[in-house]
Amino acid sequence: MAFWAYRLVSEHTLDEQRAWVPVTTVWGMHACLALGAAGLAGIATPLGRLLGRRHLLTGLGLGVLGYFACGLAPDTNRIFYDEHIYMQIGQTIAHTGRAEYASHADAEYGDFVVHDASVNKQPNGQPYLLSWAFSLFGASENVAQTTVRVMVGFTATVLYFALVLSTWALPMGAPIAATLCFLFTPLVLWWGRTAAVEPSAAATVAALFFAVCLHARSLNPATGESSPVTGLLLATTAAFAAYFRPESLLVYPVAASLLWAADRKFLEDRTTWAAFALSLALVTPTLLQLWSVHTENWGATDGRRFDVAFLAKNLSSNAGYFVQGKWFPLGGTVLALAGLGWAVLCQRRLVLGLSLWFLLSWGTFVLFYAGGYWYGASSRYAVVSAVPVALFAGIGASALFALLRRQPPMLGLFGAALVMNWVATMHYVPTRGRESNQARADIEFIREAAARLPTGALVISTDPCVWNMLGRNAAQFDDMENEVRTDLNQLVDQYPGGIYLHWDYWVNCESRFADPWRQLVLDTHATVAARKNAEAVQFALFRLDTAYARTVMGGQGKIHGPPVDVDKLAAEALAPQPPKAEQTESKGAATPAGRSAPPLSP
Repeated sequence: MAFWAYRLVSEHTLDEQRAWVPVTTVWGMHACLALGAAGLAGIATPLGRLLGRRHLLTGLGLGVLGYFACGLAPDTNRIFYDEHIYMQIGQTIAHTGRAEYASHADAEYGDFVVHDASVNKQPNGQPYLLSWAFSLFGASENVAQTTVRVMVGFTATVLYFALVLSTWALPMGAPIAATLCFLFTPLVLWWGRTAAVEPSAAATVAALFFAVCLHARSLNPATGESSPVTGLLLATTAAFAAYFRPESLLVYPVAASLLWAADRKFLEDRTTWAAFALSLALVTPTLLQLWSVHTENWGATDGRRFDVAFLAKNLSSNAGYFVQGKWFPLGGTVLALAGLGWAVLCQRRLVLGLSLWFLLSWGTFVLFYAGGYWYGASSRYAVVSAVPVALFAGIGASALFALLRRQPPMLGLFGAALVMNWVATMHYVPTRGRESNQARADIEFIREAAARLPTGALVISTDPCVWNMLGRNAAQFDDMENEVRTDLNQLVDQYPGGIYLHWDYWVNCESRFADPWRQLVLDTHATVAARKNAEAVQFALFRLDTAYARTVMGGQGKIHGPPVDVDKLAAEALAPQPPKAEQTESKGAATPAGRSAPPLSP
């Protein structure tokens, strides 16, 4: 695998390397799932005995609680179209098996035909996950958001199981306390009812934590060898977790530090090293994808994606998250510090593993140009570090309970203050928030307009992914402008429902979109099919295939006459007919009934 990757990188251009990404990343994740399922099946029976019925039911119950707790947040979108990009790539994978963003596709009648596509710079883990749900239940926004809610519940279950199986001596009640701290982290619930990737990224790292704890438990103290089956599960969960976000590759040092915290013998365990080698082979496709897009600026206008210059502002925002009480309860910070203090005193090696996990999942964004929680919808990055924070908080809650249980008044006072503070911080979870409100308004406009579009229409938009998810044919402007201007009649033959231009959010705020789009509207003498105002922006749907445009820009396609008005035709057929005029004798005398007599025979 390493030799193949070296050949691909050294002998091909970046564009040629990108051509491999849609297939290799999907098959890489297929391999992760297949091998992971094999490892889980091999350990299922002894795992069931280790957990026991009580822990199994408790873990599943916490998963169900996590799913329904996300219902406290509104059903909405919070990121400028990124969620729909993930969905649409998942739609493409479900129908074609290729991880591509469709810039021109037909999506009617439950089918999906891609005419033009490109490789997205983001890793394909989230679209791949959604593709399985879409294959079973159909591609829709609701299915995508339900899948993310399931992933929040899944995180709760595997986190609880991991702590039950861990070889570290933790305070009594730490597994359930840590799980509840994660589930009721406000931002987890806030983002858990969207299609954002961060809840899924947290879930896959939690699954890796479970695999680490299971693998550590399998170590034979006499021989120093671990189980190959748990090693297989460790390799596949680590590789799969790395497919979700660019910084997800940092799960490898996290897994290594947690294994070292469990037992130093893992440094010499051949099975663990073999698992590491297998995992690197499985993760190679996403490494190649990240390399093939490494020249992208990722939205940084000056090209600086990571820089110490961003440290001061981002650190103020991201560290303030734990003390300002806006998105995270101050009581949770107190519990996490108490958990850190307990671990320093009682489990020093565990401190290293959990602290490294937190620092890599939280600290990475401090240097990222858009990593501050103050920046747009970047508060979602706090979800990535929510699990290690919850682990410290759960340990702290259990340790404080053990300390105060013999003093009921103090325990009651502390517990009441903690619950009140936590509930008070949850106040914004049911809100939509002002952030992304214009993008949400645009998507709501698309839903309204899509419901009224005739079958067979094509919508030109900067974000065809939203229209595709609603079952409408759509394409990007660059793909269709030339055909509209030079061969409009041929395009109408292909899309008899009409050719429409979506005047969307980006056209409102970006002159590089607005200028050519405005010119096309003027040149076609377009008519307004739908429109909506939303604060400082205006959305519209223009119909481009006017009679004027079809005459001037028709090209070689045939110009059809106006369609027959069926209602008018039916009304004319049913209207009473006036009597015919009397006929001359040469054509037969009129009968009493007013009808002409048959002509005389010669």
